[in-house]
Amino acid sequence: MTLNQAARQGDQEALLDLPDSLLEIVEILGLGSTLQLVKSHGGTRLFIPKQAKVQHHLADLLGIEQARRLSNHFGGESLTIPRMANAMRGKRNREIVRRYDRGESVRVLAHAYNLTDRQIYTILSRPV
Repeated sequence: MTLNQAARQGDQEALLDLPDSLLEIVEILGLGSTLQLVKSHGGTRLFIPKQAKVQHHLADLLGIEQARRLSNHFGGESLTIPRMANAMRGKRNREIVRRYDRGESVRVLAHAYNLTDRQIYTILSRPV
């Protein structure tokens, strides 16, 4: 599952998985843009310019409006963007269970998520 799919699918569920350090960013940018930051900068420190310009990489990533919102709130600061590997894996696993419950085969799911059949069975055997 992509980050954007996670954002569209259960905003409440996704918010529960977010570390506290990202909740403030979600309030400013929304869940989808925050997850884009995690995808592109997770595990690193990200300097937020005091004024976001059109040519800045944040404007390319999020759009100039979102980049300006981030600059208005955090301009001049460096933010540590968590990787969220466990949370994203949990989202992926919940989506696998949902798709399996809707009738998709283990083989199709393994191919879709680039996992082995055995990994899919392990995910399906765990409590959600």
